[in-house]
Formats: sequence, structure tokens, C-alpha cells
Amino acid sequence: MEIKKNILDLNFQKQLIITSTSIVIIFTYLIGLGIAAITEQIKFNTKAIVVIILISAFVLGPSIIVLSKALEKIKKIPIEIAALENSKVFKEHST
Repeated sequence: MEIKKNILDLNFQKQLIITSTSIVIIFTYLIGLGIAAITEQIKFNTKAIVVIILISAFVLGPSIIVLSKALEKIKKIPIEIAALENSKVFKEHST
């Protein structure tokens, strides 16, 4: 059971990395878009707005989906680890 706990710990770390990477991607994109708007590098006409919306959907959509799925998994992993630590099998092998 120690192996299963280690695998869950590694999965938890993986989900934390996915979460932090998704957050970095989202904020970097939004900050870059904000800076481009403030410095008037983007001309806000109908064509530009459509392109910005499409690129934003392409960048932000998958990032938000991956972030939400990773957060769901992160919430489940500590519960699984606690259940594993409280199980009879784990207690018998750890003594």
C-alpha cells in the first residue's frame, strides 16, 4: 500500500504542476493582451476584435478546461490518501 500512496503523492504533484502552468498561461495571455491594448498595438476594429476573440478562445478555452479538471483531481487525492492511511491493509503493512 505504500506504493499506492507514493503513486497518489506523485499524481498530486503532477496535478499541482498542471494547475500552476495553466494559471501562468492564462495570466500571461491576459497581461499581454492588456499591455497590447494599453500601448495601442491592437487596433480595435471589427476584424481585430474577431481575431482576438478567436485567439482568446483557442488559448483560454483549453487552459481553463485543464485547470478545472486538475483542480477537481487535486480535491480528490487527499481524500484517497487519507482513506488509504486509515485502511486496515495499510496499517498491517506499515507495522
